[in-house]
Amino acid sequence: MSQFAPVFLTIHILTAIVAFGPSFAFPLISGLAAKEPQHGPFAIRLIDVMERRMILPAALTMPVSGALLVWSEGINLLGTHWLLTAIALYVVAIVFAFAVQLQTVDRMLEVARAMAAGAATAAGAAAAATGAGAGAAGFGASPLAANLVMTAGPGAQLATAQAGGPPRGTLGAEMAALGVRARNGGIFLSLLVVAIVTLMASKPGF
Repeated sequence: MSQFAPVFLTIHILTAIVAFGPSFAFPLISGLAAKEPQHGPFAIRLIDVMERRMILPAALTMPVSGALLVWSEGINLLGTHWLLTAIALYVVAIVFAFAVQLQTVDRMLEVARAMAAGAATAAGAAAAATGAGAGAAGFGASPLAANLVMTAGPGAQLATAQAGGPPRGTLGAEMAALGVRARNGGIFLSLLVVAIVTLMASKPGF
């Protein structure tokens, strides 16, 4: 065993914590967004930023520290089946994260922006209706305009999407479907991480 093995092991473990630890908080963030849907777009952006700037960059460096660790400890990689299995699961996780999970989050951001743009248009129409109502009838606000503002916001649309009520083919329905896909993808990735950590900790002899 090389004298550098403890250093490489420490780097590898710290990188794994940075790469995979935050992902276990995503269900909590999504749960809070479901309870407070007006913050849904922010929650989506937060998850996207964490994935792109912290989780995936750290995960992509793990093969380097892992290879150095294998070299420093003199491990016979081809003869260590549990390690080969863990590497295979890691590759599956990385491919899935880039090919499926990131694409899902990107689409959620696009839908959230479209919902916000629709809300802004509705708010403008509501303001115009309010002005017309006030000018014609002398009232300070139009009840119809107020209803338009309340029901057209992105938070309200996200709430409707998560409640399972939006008509098919609408942005709300797509957001609901994307939310389910992102949640299921997160569960799948978490299971892969648990399996990898279990293999690394137990080192089963197979």
